Amino acid sequence: MGAAAAFAWAAWPFTQYASNSNTNDAIMPCLLIFGFWLVSSPVGRGSFAALSGWSKFASLIVAPMWATYPNGRPSVRFILAFAAATVAAFSIVLMEPHPLHELVVFWDRSVKWQSGRDSPFSLWDWRQYHARGLPDLHLVQRALQAALLLAAVGFAFFPRRKSPLQLAALTAVLLAGFELVQTYWLYTYIPWFFPFAAIAVLSPAAVRAPATVTVPISGRNAKQLDPFGAPAV
Repeated sequence: MGAAAAFAWAAWPFTQYASNSNTNDAIMPCLLIFGFWLVSSPVGRGSFAALSGWSKFASLIVAPMWATYPNGRPSVRFILAFAAATVAAFSIVLMEPHPLHELVVFWDRSVKWQSGRDSPFSLWDWRQYHARGLPDLHLVQRALQAALLLAAVGFAFFPRRKSPLQLAALTAVLLAGFELVQTYWLYTYIPWFFPFAAIAVLSPAAVRAPATVTVPISGRNAKQLDPFGAPAV
């Protein structure tokens, strides 16, 4: 599985496009993958979920689901780790003489600017060019964005218990959904969800049927048993 994942990343052309474009779009999934690698640790998940989210806001969409993994109950350790990593990430503003001013600048140049960003690359914003025959799809976009937020909350609690494979698959769904409903989109964003989609798609192929072993019984007969001791069918 490790070899398949590495080859999948290397062979996928859009990961190379992101690298050739010298963008930071591979940083977010990289940090999120480290969190997935530490999936059994609430502290590890929370820390890397925060670092990933503050490098690219898109991955914040998976934070509720990661916080309730694996049993549908919010983890206090995840929340504390997320908060600590957030404080550590934003501590850089303390290097400036006016930290509060820097936070305002951060808000204006990131959240505020991104939320009002125009784009010719997305069908949601084509109407701005006032071309004939192009409908205004902003209402449809808002409805889909609301549906995505509901899915982010719903996935946090349903299914109640999740396997790592389910967590990877649903993470890919939410990240891909975020891309689909945002106005500004570029092909370098595809690596955001690709690692988790690759895990979800390739992992079942790595599952093999349990091997059978022959165990002598009563000195004369023999039965085939699987490694867990149950009779093989």
